[in-house]
This record gives sequence, C-alpha cells and structure tokens, in this order.
Amino acid sequence: MIPESILGRIIQSSGIEDERIVRLDILSVYLLQALSEAGMFKHMCFKGGNSLRKIFARRPSRFSLDLDFVDASYEQLTDTGLTASDYYLELLEHIDERTIYDINWRVISLSDPELAAGSVRFDIHYFVYDDKPEQGWQSRADNVLAFECSLRRPVLLPKEIRELRTESWFKHLEFTPAPIPVLRLEEAAAEKVRAAFQRNNARDIYDLYQYGQLVFDSALVRRAAVLKCWQDRGLYNGATNFDPVEFLAKLTPANYVWDGLKDQVAIHAWIKPAELLANVSQRYSFLSEITEPEKELCQDRWQKKQNLHDQLWAELRDASQAIKN
Repeated sequence: MIPESILGRIIQSSGIEDERIVRLDILSVYLLQALSEAGMFKHMCFKGGNSLRKIFARRPSRFSLDLDFVDASYEQLTDTGLTASDYYLELLEHIDERTIYDINWRVISLSDPELAAGSVRFDIHYFVYDDKPEQGWQSRADNVLAFECSLRRPVLLPKEIRELRTESWFKHLEFTPAPIPVLRLEEAAAEKVRAAFQRNNARDIYDLYQYGQLVFDSALVRRAAVLKCWQDRGLYNGATNFDPVEFLAKLTPANYVWDGLKDQVAIHAWIKPAELLANVSQRYSFLSEITEPEKELCQDRWQKKQNLHDQLWAELRDASQAIKN
C-alpha cells in the first residue's frame, strides 16, 4: 500500500472534503489489480462511474464509491453465462482473507437469495496500515468498497481492453496497473442514458456531461440506449421502454437532489445544476433522431418483438465494426 504520508497528500489535493471517498478511489485501483491478477477479468467488463473516471473522462471530476461490472461470459439473451455464485466463489478463493500489497481484504457473506438476483453486490472491507480486522468488523461502514456485477443484460458490442488513466500517484504503487476490459465508449454512454432515463439521480447527469465531452458516434449511442431500455426497464413503469422527448423534458434542476453529488465532485469542477442540465440537454438532443424501427422497439412494452431487437442489435454491431475499421 502506498505510504500513509502520500495518501494524505493525495487527499489534500483532491478537492474533496470527505477523505473516505478519496481513500475508496485509491483502494479501488488496488482491488482492480487484485481482481486482474486473480484472473477474474476473463468474463467481466468494467462499467459505471468508476470506469468513466479511471478510463474515459478527459477531466475525471466525480469520485465514484463502487466498482461496477457486467458479466460478459455470454453473447445472447438466452445464454446462461456465469452465475453470481460463480463470482462469489472466486472472490472467496482469491480475495477474501488475503493480504495483497499490504491490504487485507474481507468479503461479506451473502445468502442464497442475494446470489439469485439479476445484479449482485459484494461488500469488500479493506484494512490498511495498522488497521486490523477485529470482532464485529462486518458492521463497519468506513472501509467498504462495493463490487457490483450485473448478470441480466448481454454486452452489445465487443468489449475493449483499456489502460487506466495514469495518475500522478501511480509512481508510488507497487505495481503497474493492469489493462482492464471495459465497455466500448458508445455502449458505456448508452448505459448511462438508460440509467438517467429510468431514474432521477444527479450523478447520472454529471456522468452524461462527462461522456458528452468525448467524441463518440451519436447514432450508435442512441441505438444502444434503445436496445438497453428494451432489455431492462429497471423500476421505470412508463408506457414505452424509452422516450427521448420524455427524457429531455425531465432535465430540470427540481427533478434531482444535488447535495450527494456535490460531495463527490472536486470543488474546482462543480457546475451549477441549471448549466449542467442545459449542457446535457443540448449534447444529447440527438436522441430525438430516433428511427422508426427504434421507435417500434421502444413501444414493445412486453418484449414480444425479439426478432426486431436482434435485427437492430446486428445492425449496431455492423455499424460499430465499420466505424472501427
């Protein structure tokens, strides 16, 4: 583990008041390395706010509190892929009660019902420096790094292997961070569009803003967002699977709680909510250019048009390959 004095400097220069958040950011690099060395990335794909911060964002401003992955061991909706129990057993074998780079990791036990869900969260406690697991360590909340893995949706586009963005403090690490399998940029942005449409969470908006600063193919993002909203409606109970007009219309400050987001964003990078939402609304206006086949899939409330879904998915893969070439 990097020296405690170095950790203190990183915290001081982060622009974040809550030092626990900065610790989580550093420990997540160590956990990513431990997972890589354990061979657990053979079937997982990195996604979410931490992948945005550590790989994609030009100016990584928001600190994320967990590591999000999607199971990439299957290709079609009908494929089985790995189970939550498979991942749990690997964590127990390779991470739990092991000391890796002077960090002792402990994995909270999960019940069978918890392992049967479409997404599973593994709470992993870390103990650094002179901190040791003592009786009742499971109830602590100040040293928990959450590892979440979604098992419900297929990866739409071939995953990419990306290097972590180099941070100034990487020179103090005991290792060179391994490359990570990650969602392609367009699919990662589409995943965030899906989340922002289905719920009102301010951090989704900030992440969309950061994705919007990158160069991506807007048609691929729109098509992937439509497919993802068809595959998984989350808690959204609207009449259609996705409605770009509804999405853009809800981008007003009153629809979001901003305090929690402010705690995660460096002071120098904070943007007033009205300005942030205006930027996102303009950047993602291309979602309104939805095609008729995409609109038809959006209106397939009960997922009866599997053939249309597969056709649009095939076209998405072909288009992405053509752009890549």
